Amino acid sequence: MEKYLVASSGDTLDSKVSGRFGHAVYFLIIDPFTMEFKVFPGVSKDEVQNIGKFITPDVKKVITGNIGPSSYNEILSYGCKVYLCRNMSVNEAVRKVKNDEVPILKEPTLKNSIHSARKADDGDDGHGKSTGK
Repeated sequence: MEKYLVASSGDTLDSKVSGRFGHAVYFLIIDPFTMEFKVFPGVSKDEVQNIGKFITPDVKKVITGNIGPSSYNEILSYGCKVYLCRNMSVNEAVRKVKNDEVPILKEPTLKNSIHSARKADDGDDGHGKSTGK
């Protein structure tokens, strides 16, 4: 059964879709047919998200309000599709994606990762690895 991973600002279906994927307060894995879901805490603004821990074999679609190139490419590497759902509740976004009312996102919505400025400043690649600077 196909499931969706939703970046969320809260821990319910009435919560808003998060404006930034990598720094969502919560992640919900939702069955779009039964609307049953599991909630996982997101990360603080200073942490880097490990997307792989949320991508299980049944997660096929990812819903967010914005996404940078690093997260976008990582999600694609797992064979998932990304959908942009701004200013909607999680419930509304899941329904719209399920009913094919939202196109698949063809590229990241942000040109740089949120960590780009930090990378340039400290030689960190944004994922805890040194770039040798």
